[in-house]
Amino acid sequence: MDLETARQKFMEVYNKALEKIGDEVKGWNKVFQFEVEGLPEFYIEFSNGEVSIVEGRHERPLATLKMSQEVFEKILNLEMDPMRAFMMGKMKITGNVIETANLRKIFDVVRKG
Repeated sequence: MDLETARQKFMEVYNKALEKIGDEVKGWNKVFQFEVEGLPEFYIEFSNGEVSIVEGRHERPLATLKMSQEVFEKILNLEMDPMRAFMMGKMKITGNVIETANLRKIFDVVRKG
């Protein structure tokens, strides 16, 4: 998987989640940094109802999520719950761990349909 494929998959999940929790997500102003083995560093920024996935390192992300590409792909494909990945030690989170629950919510509402 490359960064563009990851961007497309995340946006598919995000757009489905918007249908269910759109008003909540539109108020977010949050940045999450990602370190995924085999991909360049990138961050996901939620700002004023918009979301962007940017290659590089953000100066002040709320949290940094570090994982293997295999785990990242499973999360994007809704095959693995992000909280489960964290609890099993397959994903490390530094910074504001509590805020990552918001990011998890996007995947949960889509997975549960």
